[in-house]
Amino acid sequence: MSAEGHGRPRVVALLADGMWSHDLANVIQVFADSPILGAKAPCSLVFVANGRRARLDHGLSAEATPLEQVDARADLVCVPGFTHPEVTFGSSTEQRDELDACCGWLRDAYGRGAQVASLGTGSFVLGRAGLLDGVTCTTHHAYAALFSRLFPSAALEPDRILTHDSSRSIWTSAGGASGLDLCLSLLAALTGPRTAAEVSGAMSLWRPRSLETRQEAFGMPETELGELAMNDVDTLCQAVRRDLSHPWSVREMAGRAGMSERTLQRRFLQATGETPKSWLGTQRAELAAA
Repeated sequence: MSAEGHGRPRVVALLADGMWSHDLANVIQVFADSPILGAKAPCSLVFVANGRRARLDHGLSAEATPLEQVDARADLVCVPGFTHPEVTFGSSTEQRDELDACCGWLRDAYGRGAQVASLGTGSFVLGRAGLLDGVTCTTHHAYAALFSRLFPSAALEPDRILTHDSSRSIWTSAGGASGLDLCLSLLAALTGPRTAAEVSGAMSLWRPRSLETRQEAFGMPETELGELAMNDVDTLCQAVRRDLSHPWSVREMAGRAGMSERTLQRRFLQATGETPKSWLGTQRAELAAA
């Protein structure tokens, strides 16, 4: 049953200036009309923005219905990513006002029961809206360290390409092509696997990647941004040693390093020969004995 009480599920693409057209195209491909399928779209897709047009990358734009004219009831809200996610904190009053309006509308829709999904750096909007505290999520690998610094309460797993925190009805993807995998997973959840398989087949995508797929499956290199932003065990250890009185947890250390807990455990053991928990105990014991 849709949010409207009948018919097709209602999907809303929440748009803002600076978003990536590729992510929006993924949403359109999966949820909108398809001449290849020769049938009506599986969902009712609506574009909304803080105005009548959202300026995207490379001079492209998308017409939209203003937020104040759209009922916040929806089955799913999709938030595309940004080419430069720093804009989610706005360098101008106009930008901040736009994103405040988008975040307020998103919180309203979520409060009314909508599932929420971010494609790539769209996760920065979810974080800014306060929806990711304690939520398992991912984002584009190049911006994982920045995301961790801005939203330390989010349970970021940067080596995942897709996540679904079912207890909170929140989905995230790592960006790029994974946004298409995310949308197909969402379509299966909304309309059933048969419809998702038909849409996938129409795009010649026979095996969408699962929620368990990890970034390292593609040999993703460490990014310069990540290395500069503490994506490094030695640098993390130095930071922890400077503040051993702080009640560090493995989750907090992983977030500080811009890694998932599993990745931190593996890299920490490789670098130090100890698990993070064991290493913390050793450091505190040495401090007490000094």
